[in-house]
Amino acid sequence: MGEIQRLVLPRPDDVEDLLTALLGRKIEVKRVKPGDKTPFTGGVGIYHDSDDNIRAVIYAELETVNGCGGALSMIPVGGVEDANDEHEITAAMRDNFREILNIMAGLFNDKRQRAEHVRFREFYLADSEPPEAGSLIQKDGDRLDVTVTIAGGYGGKGLGVVLV
Repeated sequence: MGEIQRLVLPRPDDVEDLLTALLGRKIEVKRVKPGDKTPFTGGVGIYHDSDDNIRAVIYAELETVNGCGGALSMIPVGGVEDANDEHEITAAMRDNFREILNIMAGLFNDKRQRAEHVRFREFYLADSEPPEAGSLIQKDGDRLDVTVTIAGGYGGKGLGVVLV
């Protein structure tokens, strides 16, 4: 039996392909230049290994949470825009984005054979994040910061992936 390998950071194309397939609409994902970390205003998903250690986080700005969450269940664009204008995440958009984060575990697990396996475990909104989430989001090193644009008026903004 081979040695288990460390996690692999997804590429922007991996994120774009997954979201396009999941949301059923054109998605554009562009890398943000190094040093331009995405502000944490929306939600964060935390991924654990089999020993319950935190191994990765995916975080998104409010507009990305609402845009992806709204597009997943075809919430009218006006409802997404209203939530963004009011700086809130509705329960439906929160639950939808949580499911998207669960599916995004595949970005880590399907990269190659013998890769370390992680599971989506926790989701927090910006106003309820645990203290360790804030420090993980700002961590340098193995990270991907992108902007996400969702066709059909759903908008979007920043999203980041950090390996711990």
